[in-house]
Amino acid sequence: SQEEALTPQDLEALGAALQGQIATTEERLEDIERRSKASASVIAEATAAVLFLQGAWGFKEKDGERMLRQVLDGNGNPMRLPNGTLSLSLDGTGPVAERQYTGTGFLVGEGSLLVTNRHIGLPWEFDANIKMILAQGLEPVMTRFIGYLPGQAEPVTVELVAASDSADVALLRLTENGDNRPGLKLATSPPGPGDEIIVMGYPTGLRSMLAQAGNRFVEELRATGDTSFWNVSQTLANAGRILPLASRGIVGGISSETIAYDAETTHGGSGGPVLDINGEVVAVNAAILPEYGGSNLGVPVDKVRQLLDGERVN
Repeated sequence: SQEEALTPQDLEALGAALQGQIATTEERLEDIERRSKASASVIAEATAAVLFLQGAWGFKEKDGERMLRQVLDGNGNPMRLPNGTLSLSLDGTGPVAERQYTGTGFLVGEGSLLVTNRHIGLPWEFDANIKMILAQGLEPVMTRFIGYLPGQAEPVTVELVAASDSADVALLRLTENGDNRPGLKLATSPPGPGDEIIVMGYPTGLRSMLAQAGNRFVEELRATGDTSFWNVSQTLANAGRILPLASRGIVGGISSETIAYDAETTHGGSGGPVLDINGEVVAVNAAILPEYGGSNLGVPVDKVRQLLDGERVN
């Protein structure tokens, strides 16, 4: 009992140790609170610069203006091949055969340029059938490419300016003026493993925004009878419901070509900014690893700076 008893000196030392632990805990809590507030501030300030992108593309003849269209029968119905696919032809009289997709982009600098992925600016490059179609004397073209600025009801038309052939990044330009809102700042140094980051974008495209809008909004939209790809986004914009999602994570690894992080994202979030806790862009969200939920990949911001400095690849 005497050996296990605490002496006054022991109690004094224990008290000092406890005070040290309390101080350390308080510092950790203050740091957590500071980072939490910083994240909220970063998201609030960056939201206005993160655009929802919608695109559609098809094929036209190389030496003419005819587009690949659906072939219609005598009753105006689309004709189908024996395997069930739509019959398409340059002589078709039906709608243009186009593929629609969504993505994310963000304003940089004074807000006239957008950063996104190359596979958003040149989507046909990722079509497995592209070589076969090109061999038939056709070339891919964008039929429509627009973006929605958060808080702005009307879309702006965008066009490709430059795309890197060494990284999945591209620059777009607003062909119509928005409201001159400022762009995001690019970080001057890369993050390190363990650093906190915030990924912003529009994962799953229209689906996530409709889910946030709620069942009543969806039912009212359905009642209009027009739930087309373009009309849904316009209706969301009119209601002020086009807003990017944000997810937090940490950097797991970094190289000159990629930055890996565990912040949640999925298709549709491609091209979104990866921000540090100061609100500066450290990467462009580019790819997900579905086989490994712990990592997603971004393109380091240095690749963006190369494009902005004049590197242009057609």
